[in-house]
Amino acid sequence: MDNRLVISFLTALIIGFFSIPGIVKVAIKKDLVAKPNHRTSHTGRIPNVGGIAIFISFVLTLLIASDFSVDKNVQFLIFTAMVLFFVGLYDDIMIISARRKLIGELFGIAAMIFLGNIRLTNLHGFFGVHEISYLASVLLTFFVTIVIINAINLIDGIDGLASGVGMLVSLFLGIYFIITGKEQLSVVAFSLLGALMPFFIYNVFAKRSKIFMGDAGALVLGVVLAALTISFNEVNINETLPYHIINVPMVSICILVLPMFDTIRVFIIRIFNKKSPFSPDKNHLHHMFLALGYNHKQATGILLLINVVYIGLGLLFQNTVRFFFFAIIFLSCILWSETLRLIIKSRERVKENRCSERVLID
Repeated sequence: MDNRLVISFLTALIIGFFSIPGIVKVAIKKDLVAKPNHRTSHTGRIPNVGGIAIFISFVLTLLIASDFSVDKNVQFLIFTAMVLFFVGLYDDIMIISARRKLIGELFGIAAMIFLGNIRLTNLHGFFGVHEISYLASVLLTFFVTIVIINAINLIDGIDGLASGVGMLVSLFLGIYFIITGKEQLSVVAFSLLGALMPFFIYNVFAKRSKIFMGDAGALVLGVVLAALTISFNEVNINETLPYHIINVPMVSICILVLPMFDTIRVFIIRIFNKKSPFSPDKNHLHHMFLALGYNHKQATGILLLINVVYIGLGLLFQNTVRFFFFAIIFLSCILWSETLRLIIKSRERVKENRCSERVLID
């Protein structure tokens, strides 16, 4: 293993562990906290600027460990992460409109696409399409990146879920880039892993120094995961690549199945209920597990395990007919999520009947 990988992981890890307690103290003093309301699932005033630690750890590590002479695109990924960090931080502190937030996201993504040339250029036979035009490449990359960013943001509703997914994806892709000889990409992945691990520990297990990532962290995490996933697809264009993955678009979907499916699901529910797709509610998958009586740690653990299972399925059945595999993955997600919903509805009806019986007895 390249020494840079060890350095990148440990550097980000150490910076994160030492910076978070100080950030927590300042955030509490300046009242930069998430206050409980009808939308949240936490109690108490928790600092919501954990994205500062994630961003600083990730960027400083890349500046130290990256070899810009080998891959100049990393500097534009850093710039993109910086833009999205400040957009998210501004939203955490001041709250901005969804439109202005989207404009900021698009500006940062544009730098990644046009300057860093980090974009999807081939669909690997997905729906019968292989190489795509430059315009289609740009538009598709914008769309995919925005979807991933906001999917990560939407699952950031319980302790450890968004950061847990981020660690899982960055670990998988980091290892894949190592065994395929893409060392610079593995440095990016392990830098992200090292930046997320301290936050995950403080977010899930700490009491006095508990912290949330906020939009600043979620947007940075989302765009870096998008860039890594896009790179994962691009390196597999080379069919002579060691450990080449044939059905890489479907494996990519399996890697990010949890945030992607959750986003599609809640958007459909909101539209069906004649509400804006972006209106907040408690229809997310993690809310369902909380409704079943699981605590944050248990719900996060179960959901991460589900994501691991889908990654395994993606790798195991990568030779399956693309559309058929896509249908199986999507239908299986619908099946288990609807089963959970029906169980919750059944329990609610039982409670209502018991309440009615008590009223009649009284």
